[in-house]
Amino acid sequence: MRRHKSAADGTWNGRHSDGACDRADAKSEPSLEALPLLLPDCRRFAIRADETGLEYEIFIYVPDLPAPPAGFPVFYVLDANADFVTVAETIRRVSRRSSATGICPAIVVGIGYPNTTSYAADRRYFDFTRGPAANASTDVPADGFGGQAAYVRFISRQLMPMIAARFPVHQTRRALLGHSLAGHFVLEVLAQQPSLFDGYVAFSPSIWWDQQRLVDSLSDSKTTDNLRLYVASGRWEQELAPWQSQTTLSASYHALRKQRRMVDNARDFAQKVEASFGANANVRFEIGEDEDHATIMTTLLTRALRFVATGWSD
Repeated sequence: MRRHKSAADGTWNGRHSDGACDRADAKSEPSLEALPLLLPDCRRFAIRADETGLEYEIFIYVPDLPAPPAGFPVFYVLDANADFVTVAETIRRVSRRSSATGICPAIVVGIGYPNTTSYAADRRYFDFTRGPAANASTDVPADGFGGQAAYVRFISRQLMPMIAARFPVHQTRRALLGHSLAGHFVLEVLAQQPSLFDGYVAFSPSIWWDQQRLVDSLSDSKTTDNLRLYVASGRWEQELAPWQSQTTLSASYHALRKQRRMVDNARDFAQKVEASFGANANVRFEIGEDEDHATIMTTLLTRALRFVATGWSD
């Protein structure tokens, strides 16, 4: 039974102590004051990129455990304002019994943005892309794209060394995880600088954004290091879900789904990675059989974490 310290005499009393019984009949109104919800073993801080001057908000989860001799593996999570809590809490929960779950304790570093609690559309358009979408129009001005190279340098030259200096991290076991346009960025890093991480996780990657340039980069990429890539898309990203009505959705909606080929593009790119890197790459593509773009990550997250962590087993 969990026990709580008494404020009166400093002793430890159970939930059903005499003091608790004495207060059972007392009527009290619940406080409506909003209190902050603290996540165990998590913290966050602001940082400004040396090269661009752009501000980022960094979220950190560190397991409340003695670090392994070589340090903890690290998952770097994009769109942290929206996705850090999901990944950090999942790892915290399932790594308690790593021998059963196959998922080891790991540090989670979320890369987010100030002044938002969700996806920062303008910032992600800039950071995750090399330029405007190849076959789509947006309301974002031309200079709102194309910050990808500087963003990669911020991660690799500024953020990662700082994390390594402050926390007990493994020097080579690190993975990059993203969803949607962030998933596209994950594949861009894999194609251009495959040795930067040894694990890559892309949920519903927006390969349609700049597919040809992404594929061309992959064909030019070489690595002698072993890496693991997990790619997943939801079946209902490309097919009509049973709960959707063909007649109530617009023609443009159906045309967009057909054009973006979320499942086929992800499968095709995974096969291209296998062909390009050969024995140096362990690649897994999965379809979330009853999932769509919004549900794929939460449903298949543990499968992705386990796949990457298998490569970290000694």
